Amino acid sequence: MRQNPKEALALRVVDTWLDYQSRFTDLPGFQVCLRKKGQIVFSKAYGVANLTTQRPLKTTDFFHIASHSKTFTSCAILQLVEQGKLALHHFILDYLPELKKHKDKRFKKITIRDLLSNRSGIFRDGLDCEFWNLQKPFPSREQLIQEVLASDLIFGPNEQTKYSNMAYSLLGLILENVLGMSYQKAMESLVFKKLKGVKLLTDYEEAHRDRFAEGHSRTLWEGKRLTFEHAPARGLASATGFCGNAEDTSLFFDTFLCGKGLVTKETQQEILALNWAVKNEPETRYGLGLVFDHFSDMDLVGHKGGYPGFSTYTAHWMGTEYVISVLVNANEYLPVRIARSLLQILQKIKTTFMKEEAETALLGGPFMDKWGTSLCVLTKKKGLCFMIDTWAPCGSVSVLTSKDGEAYMCDTQSGFYSPGEKITFAKDKDGTLLSMKWSGSLSPLEDGFREDLQAMVLA
Repeated sequence: MRQNPKEALALRVVDTWLDYQSRFTDLPGFQVCLRKKGQIVFSKAYGVANLTTQRPLKTTDFFHIASHSKTFTSCAILQLVEQGKLALHHFILDYLPELKKHKDKRFKKITIRDLLSNRSGIFRDGLDCEFWNLQKPFPSREQLIQEVLASDLIFGPNEQTKYSNMAYSLLGLILENVLGMSYQKAMESLVFKKLKGVKLLTDYEEAHRDRFAEGHSRTLWEGKRLTFEHAPARGLASATGFCGNAEDTSLFFDTFLCGKGLVTKETQQEILALNWAVKNEPETRYGLGLVFDHFSDMDLVGHKGGYPGFSTYTAHWMGTEYVISVLVNANEYLPVRIARSLLQILQKIKTTFMKEEAETALLGGPFMDKWGTSLCVLTKKKGLCFMIDTWAPCGSVSVLTSKDGEAYMCDTQSGFYSPGEKITFAKDKDGTLLSMKWSGSLSPLEDGFREDLQAMVLA
């Protein structure tokens, strides 16, 4: 796909920002993939796959994408609905004879829709969920059934939205019982073979260990991170077991929500419209295996994921043709912020510059001083200055204007700073920007700043 100039310029900004953050933060590594109309327009891996060995992360490395699994499971269930093999209003006990002796009489009223929408009332992770801390293996299929049988519902069916890994694990059992095959075989048949070239796994397999990035803890004592062992989700695979990379994960979400081959257009329209409120989360709703996030500037629909050592997010930007996937090999609440910030940069560039301006714009920086690091996009009449030592660079972007294409000014700054004062840039003979001078304060490129900083410390 031919990239338009605005998009190409925005992605140069994105790459510079993400590269800087990768080098100047302690985050191990992350993958980012952006698709438009199903085609990859940006895909890159930053940082390392393993903090101990310092092996560079690759775009082909596998991550535990965790609760993305729910969207895959939902897709398979909805295909069975389209085939007439079950219906969303059907009671789950019609497909789960193993649970017909459940002691809570409300259990017999749970429908497939209740499981898909996380409105079944079933507990979240079980009576003893220390498997999340890797203190014991994840439950087997038999242990899953026994856990569910041993516990009453927390709420009545369809009473309120209550996230449940156990509920989505039951959907995996329903797939197995309806199709008479393992969950893995069901997903291969209903999903994987319909996605050209994907190499997704329904659960971690030791045979594929060499293909995986290592998972790391959040920053702990003395700034260190721990490396976690990989663990299969076993009986919870349909809720949290999936593994893959950002390219393959984004392809599935794009095909499921926007493309052809997995579900019909009518089903897509329904799943993008159906969602329910989540208690104490006014800006978030849950649908049929999908999380709907409302922000002031955009609406995203997809799914988050968290696993020991991994944090993930993939979403479709509603009203556009974009799908984005961000996978991080550490337990940090960053994937949503990274995804949203990337899309904000895209939007900011598109609304600020004309096509012709984007074609000739100069990208300068990163420029560094004692207080922060900035990246500038300049045309003859206008410019943008992003602060890139943050995961939210559009939160502090400055708009620049110029009359002569040489000196700029910024009227959007606080009066405590330097609105109206000159901003100039030094260039080499090829026109490459070497430094920025803002109200008398000089910000050189990284190498120059290091020299200035060393001189200041030694003075």
